[in-house]
Amino acid sequence: MKKRLILNDLKANKLPSFSTWAFMAICALLIALTCFLFTDLLGAVDVLMEKARTPDFLQMHSGDIDEIALERFVESRDDAEEYQVLCFLNLENAGITLGGHSLADSTQDNGVSTQSEKFDFLVDSDNKIIYAQEGEIYVPACYKLQYGLSVGESAQLGGLDFVIAGFLRDSQMNSMMSSSKRFLVNEADLEALLGEGSVEYLIEFLLAEKADANAFSTAYADAGLPANGPAITKTLIKLMNALSDGMAALIILLVSIVMLLISILCIRFILLSRLEGDRREIGMLKAVGIDRRDIRRLYISKYVLLSALGVVAGLAVAYIVKKPLEAGMRELYGVSDGGAAAALIPILGAVLAELLLLMSVSGTLKRTERMNAVEALRGIDTKKSKSLPKELLIAFVIAAGVFLMVVPQNLYSTVSSPRFVSYMGIGEAEIRMDIRQTADIGQKTGTAAQLLEEDAAVTKFVSLLTKSYRVDLPDGSHTNLNIEQGDHVSFPVAYSEGGAPTGENEIALSFLCADELGVKLGDTVKLTVDGEFRPFTVCGIYSDITNGGKTAKAAPIEDSAPIMWSVFYISLDGRPTGPWIEGYEKLFADRDINATLVDIADFVEGTYGPTIGQIRLASLSAHAVAFTVILIVVTLFTSLTVAKDRNDISLRKALGFKGRDIARIYAVRLLYVACAGIVLGIVLGNVLGELIAGALLRSFGAAVFRFEVKAVNVYLLIPLIALAANSAAVLLGLREIRNISAYECCVGRE
Repeated sequence: MKKRLILNDLKANKLPSFSTWAFMAICALLIALTCFLFTDLLGAVDVLMEKARTPDFLQMHSGDIDEIALERFVESRDDAEEYQVLCFLNLENAGITLGGHSLADSTQDNGVSTQSEKFDFLVDSDNKIIYAQEGEIYVPACYKLQYGLSVGESAQLGGLDFVIAGFLRDSQMNSMMSSSKRFLVNEADLEALLGEGSVEYLIEFLLAEKADANAFSTAYADAGLPANGPAITKTLIKLMNALSDGMAALIILLVSIVMLLISILCIRFILLSRLEGDRREIGMLKAVGIDRRDIRRLYISKYVLLSALGVVAGLAVAYIVKKPLEAGMRELYGVSDGGAAAALIPILGAVLAELLLLMSVSGTLKRTERMNAVEALRGIDTKKSKSLPKELLIAFVIAAGVFLMVVPQNLYSTVSSPRFVSYMGIGEAEIRMDIRQTADIGQKTGTAAQLLEEDAAVTKFVSLLTKSYRVDLPDGSHTNLNIEQGDHVSFPVAYSEGGAPTGENEIALSFLCADELGVKLGDTVKLTVDGEFRPFTVCGIYSDITNGGKTAKAAPIEDSAPIMWSVFYISLDGRPTGPWIEGYEKLFADRDINATLVDIADFVEGTYGPTIGQIRLASLSAHAVAFTVILIVVTLFTSLTVAKDRNDISLRKALGFKGRDIARIYAVRLLYVACAGIVLGIVLGNVLGELIAGALLRSFGAAVFRFEVKAVNVYLLIPLIALAANSAAVLLGLREIRNISAYECCVGRE
């Protein structure tokens, strides 16, 4: 009997039932998809790092290596289990061609190496260790995706010809956020290429379980071991891998939360409308002695059925949709090995979302228990609940839909903007030039500065030198800090507090660095300069999401500390940057200056290109979800309103009003509601969305964040999409007006 009643109710109320199921299915889809993306990404990264045996601590170094000192250091440390020194040969990007695609414009430091013997293995698409034969080369998987390469194509590096034998996964350099990329070649080919590039060493350590990598890094620096280059920990490597491909999942998570709130409100609205229509039937059931709890169970059974169908549909679609979303991730990191747990988490996520919806339904159904049988039979409700007016609900849903479109769109516009470099600890210039992995960095930096000074095309430039210093922490311990020295006023970064260092004893810290050191604006930090303690006042806190987000800036410090690398920021007189960069690459090559020059806009694209692509895909998905939600909700609202006002519409027709005139009245009213919702959604998207995005990027080191709003998209395109969904929904919902006859208002009144 119960099954028959539920089926009859579903057939009699197709649109409300379908709408309820659609909301439940979309919630299950989004939550399950978020769980799929997070579990698969983190699981795949973990599997790759385990198979490749990623080092816990890595020190990049250019220059001579004292292996005896390294061995003594390792022997003195209980937390160092294994270590090795790998050769990484940096090559000029202009001399690298893959399948006809030149890497001359690449922002990455590309080089070749041979397979490791102990750990930090380069693996294939099955996460198996690979070895190259003479004449063969294994190319980073990211370039396969970027250039559409395939096995068997030719490659040229440093004047030698190779055949692409396959594509490799590099657990520490897979992400485009890593500034270097390794190609795998045979030992004989590496020997032949030695004269074509500069050698850099990767000094790598595997640490004991639960060992502190940061403490090990400090001990390494204190020992005076080779450190002419950046130091990286396993935690930072994992963060870069997860962040580069995790942005889409984070946006979908935001969409899921907002969608769940929308669904709770809309399903409540649908249910209240049904209870209003079923008032007399409920009163009749109570009058014949059916227990109120049984009546409630009858209703809840229907929603449990719709919820179960929603979970099945949502999981099925999520499983289908995740495959194209994870295509790039699978190429870079492989597949997760989470087993049953990885499969169970999306199911539990979808079920949890449905339980929240059913709890809302259960709370709303308590109204049936408060109904008096006599009043219900007479159609009287003396205990009206305080529910949202229908127009306010529609305005809220449209505002939420617009919010879902505005936030990912603004995030995409911001990350893809050239001005995003100010959140990366990089000044707003046209060109960035790095001098690394070379001897006599100071002398070559001076030569480069002189050439730029004499160039009439250069309107402004600064050179910044990075050196490492010991800094004492408040708890009595100490660590090492890389400080970028020079003019930080000409090309400023985004400061959340204070400003750029100009005085001799001033220092600006990145947000995460200040947090780690436990200092704030105006505090003093003690650096060890030439063996003496020297106080520096914190004059500014700035955003930086590069190098793990832990950097510092200061005016030039006169001391004997070695220069680790130098960076130039350059602005031109309006001429194209491409030909100028090509000319200087040749000029520097002739003077034996190993410099990397990039257009900063290209640098952002090269570093965050895949992440930007993920955000754009998530933004388009959010647009589709928002359009669908607005269409379903407004169609449902309009249809229910027409059904409720059926008698009034019939009366108007009897008085001579035409159907299209009546429909126009409803359409205009809904247009005003839609416009109010659109305005509210844009305001919330720009203000609240900026706070949410800022909180997310704050965890990666962006202390201050402002949306880069593209007016055409936010103030024209998105409102048009919302209005199109609203208009289509109104047309669908008002079709029933044509079927209402003028005589219906008189039926039963004879």
